[in-house]
Amino acid sequence: MPVRILTLVTNGRGGTGPGHSALAVGSQVYTFGGGGDGMGGNTSRSTSGWKTLGYQSYLTTNGHRPVLVQFLNRVREQRVVQYVANSIVSDEDYGTSGVCSQQVSWALDYALPNLTFDPRGFDTPFRVYHCARRLGLVQREQYLWPQRASLNVLAWARIANKLRSDYPLAYRYSPNGWTP
Repeated sequence: MPVRILTLVTNGRGGTGPGHSALAVGSQVYTFGGGGDGMGGNTSRSTSGWKTLGYQSYLTTNGHRPVLVQFLNRVREQRVVQYVANSIVSDEDYGTSGVCSQQVSWALDYALPNLTFDPRGFDTPFRVYHCARRLGLVQREQYLWPQRASLNVLAWARIANKLRSDYPLAYRYSPNGWTP
């Protein structure tokens, strides 16, 4: 199974914030954060900012906001897993060791043969998403927002406007549309 970038558009249910970046390999999601990933704080014995979670449960927990899934080519799966394991051993913490999108960028850079993954400037979920497209790493994309109808109209409008401005392809080509 290819490595996937998960771009979660906005933070929480209010439709604001930059969102979250995570990686999936097989049935596992590797997410680095202090709670912005929708999964709360780190509950493992490690103090590292990394958490490993099941793919389907992660998508369900984050169904209140769009999840843009990019299926990547040329990324070595085992190198992504190795980067995360090394980062956990180094006890990299959210904030002092970067944020979610920086760690995702570094993991991808570590896992790419003969290519540099560099979103240019401060790595944000927006820049990670667009860097993968710019480098030609995206085989296909999947757009998910199953709980959009449960949001209040203001939050839905904020998220839809962010999709339209920042992720126009995802906005335009969603199979079910982004209407509530």
